Amino acid sequence: MQSTSLLAVVAGYSLLFVVSSNLRQERRLQAYQQQANALIEQQRLISPSGTGLSTLDMQLSLMDSGRESAPQLQLEADGSAWMVSRQWLNRPGRSPLVEVRQNITPQWRQDRTDQLLLVAAAGGSMLFTALLLRLVLQRGLMVPLSALREQLNRLEADSLNQAPIALSRQPRELQPIAEAFHDLQSRLAKAWEQERFFVDGVAHELRTPISVISGHAQQLSDQPLPPSLQPPLALIEAEAKRMGQLLRVLLELARNDSGRLTLAMQQLDPEDLLLVAYERLLPLAPDRLQLAAPSPTALMPIDADPDRLQQCLAALVENAIAYASGPIQLFASAEPDRVVLHVQDQGPGISDQEKTKVLERFTRGSTATGTRGSGLGLSLVQQLIGLMGADLLIADAPGGGADVQLRFQRLETTAGVAVAAGSP
Repeated sequence: MQSTSLLAVVAGYSLLFVVSSNLRQERRLQAYQQQANALIEQQRLISPSGTGLSTLDMQLSLMDSGRESAPQLQLEADGSAWMVSRQWLNRPGRSPLVEVRQNITPQWRQDRTDQLLLVAAAGGSMLFTALLLRLVLQRGLMVPLSALREQLNRLEADSLNQAPIALSRQPRELQPIAEAFHDLQSRLAKAWEQERFFVDGVAHELRTPISVISGHAQQLSDQPLPPSLQPPLALIEAEAKRMGQLLRVLLELARNDSGRLTLAMQQLDPEDLLLVAYERLLPLAPDRLQLAAPSPTALMPIDADPDRLQQCLAALVENAIAYASGPIQLFASAEPDRVVLHVQDQGPGISDQEKTKVLERFTRGSTATGTRGSGLGLSLVQQLIGLMGADLLIADAPGGGADVQLRFQRLETTAGVAVAAGSP
């Protein structure tokens, strides 16, 4: 927009410059032609042997040879400007060639001065226009656009309905864009709400029949059955259990999306947490799951929901069992302002390009090819850990493999009161 306006100003002054120059030239030629014709007519009336006439600013001289020429500007070495033309005298008898010269130095210099003033005015106008347009664009477009962009960047899926775009605060030029974004925001909020209700409803509706299937499968497994029925029954029981876990994850995600997920935060000892997790999860991989020796120095407590944290540790251990080989080690470490819980395996690890991608819902890494999974486990862990004020980090384990870290802010105990490290 600014470039277009400047081009318009340049084009306008260029047209004014050309038109002004042409008009001055036309008037100068007309005046010269009138005076030249009058002087030539006087010369025609005098005797053939008479010399050329002259006036205050025009000179007429007779030439024996040459060619006619239209009026043209000639600049002399001394800086003077002359209008010169030649034509035949056309009188009876001898017809000499007449050269008419007019000194137009004052007019020519005045024209040059006027042109320079016009160029200076054009330059000043363009500079003023550029500054004015910059100010107008900055206040009328750039600032509102920046505010609109920041407002859009703050939007989250859960808050689409809570932070609508303020249409009345937008300038007239941005009203159509703001209205389009507002309509899109409303449609997205409605679609997200419908999807959330659908997932929540499906999870609730399927939980009961899957529980019934799992319960009957367990009852049948306790009874003597023919050998041919035992593998199918074991498969039914395993699939029912897997579907139950998947529904549990979906319910947790639906509760978190709707803001109905509540946490019971407590001050917890990291070593005790890992010991409880190890004892609970050891039957899943008794030959692979390992618990590192406690830290030589006592670790500071962390603030977390014990049940949700155990759920997160279980999801990470199950991932390591499914997608990695070799030992899986649980241990805790301390940093200046963090207490870190580690679930470390010796598998293929996760590439740097996929470490963020695998935290998205229904997304699995390339190393999970050939294994079964929903791609929801790490996503749920990240959301639960975030609600506890901690971070989930996927690092590389020494010697290969993945080191999944739950990084909690360390609590300092002062006079029986626990405060976060670094808090005032």
